[in-house]
Amino acid sequence: MFSGRWVYADLGQWFGQGVIANGVRWHSVAFMGQVQMPRPRKQFDPYESMAVYFGSRIRALRDTYEVRVGESLNLGDLSAKAGYARSMLTAIERGEVLPDRRTRVQALDDALEAKGELVAVWPLVQRLGRIPITDLVLSTTAAEGYRGSTTQAAHQEEEDVERRLLLKLTSLGLLSQAVVDEPARQMLERVLNRSADVAETYTVQDWEMACADHMHALQTQPPAVVRSGITGDVIALQQALAAPGVRAPADLQRVASQMAIIQANVLTRLGEYDAARRWWITARHAADASGDLNMRVWAMGYEAVFALYSPRSPHTTVALAQKARALAGKTPDTGLRHAVAAEAQGLAVLGRDKEALEALHYLHDICERVPSTKGFAWGPDSIWFVTSWVHSFVGSDRTADEACDKALAAERNSSRYQNRVNVQLHRSIRASRVGDYERGLRGATEMIDGLPAQYRSLMILNTAHRVIDAVPIEKRAQLKGFGDYQAAIKPPAFGAA
Repeated sequence: MFSGRWVYADLGQWFGQGVIANGVRWHSVAFMGQVQMPRPRKQFDPYESMAVYFGSRIRALRDTYEVRVGESLNLGDLSAKAGYARSMLTAIERGEVLPDRRTRVQALDDALEAKGELVAVWPLVQRLGRIPITDLVLSTTAAEGYRGSTTQAAHQEEEDVERRLLLKLTSLGLLSQAVVDEPARQMLERVLNRSADVAETYTVQDWEMACADHMHALQTQPPAVVRSGITGDVIALQQALAAPGVRAPADLQRVASQMAIIQANVLTRLGEYDAARRWWITARHAADASGDLNMRVWAMGYEAVFALYSPRSPHTTVALAQKARALAGKTPDTGLRHAVAAEAQGLAVLGRDKEALEALHYLHDICERVPSTKGFAWGPDSIWFVTSWVHSFVGSDRTADEACDKALAAERNSSRYQNRVNVQLHRSIRASRVGDYERGLRGATEMIDGLPAQYRSLMILNTAHRVIDAVPIEKRAQLKGFGDYQAAIKPPAFGAA
């Protein structure tokens, strides 16, 4: 779905003749004279209205066109490809005007290679246009008979507006899944910030069971299938957090952290890394609000694990893992296992062999001292999965093979496919790292070819790419089947018909 990011938000605000990034003004002075900096781009709240949202998506798709397609696409190029005047495109990107018919939207979708995203959301954009979304919901709630003359009633109505926003939009039946995810995350953040005196509408046990079901689905079902089921629960959990009179808000906040973790997990598997990163932040905020130290350690440590399967640096993985370890203190607990596992794996990828093996030894020690409990996404194969990973990078063939065998044995009768496929790809990584490139490539090709396309999550394909990473560039063209393998590990279009 969405893979764009707000480029100017990431790099800092252009200001005068310099750019402010990370609190530092970088002046536009080159070695030969002064360089003219780009004019400031006006910033928008993409959720102000559906027209502004539509325009922001066009702008983001244009900004990320080169990354997605491999060619540059400036405003003039888009004007020529889509048959729009430049001034019209500028106004559309600002949310000031809209295309006049669906065929014109299709032209934009085709020109931006948006794969139907703009066309899918167009009916809702056309219907709501520039009406502020908050006004839309206020008018709807008023029509439903909302009354209130006191300050307390007004405050309650304000909260109801935010809680009902997504439900009102999704009830139209026109929102695509991708439009739902980010508003859902933002609304959850808002509710978390004021949920100290609110009540649950479902029991905490109900929510914990829902989280367990989603986590099991993640490990057994294609990620796109899991995504379709979780957003409704995220919205319902917002309502539970914002209901009046809650008896145990901290418990619900702990569940909110778990739900956000699962959402980030799904998005990572789908390759939507920017959205996943925002959900990881929400997961940490919810864990902090719960006051549960073990939950806080797990949220940060589990994020460190998933950083290994995203474009984030291995240094980020190690930093997050070590921060989680410091938070945990001297008493090991169930949430700490993922942090130490991520640290060992990240250090192994960085080639810091001794430190990686020390962290792995500590992980085995934790697993011996801390009883295995349900939850926290730690299965019977997890310790051997991590051992297999680490020794595939820094250990011996024999130790790596033994760990791989133990991980597979622990999951022999399980329907969980993610670890089972990844751990067998560890063998191919190891083969490539010791110079047996043909064996590594052959084994990895067999694994990927035998996996249906909808199950080829970006976590699996990330591991598959590490087989190639271990092959020197000058040797790749000499390997039989190298081109076919590259094609096999090309990310699929998740959710496409």
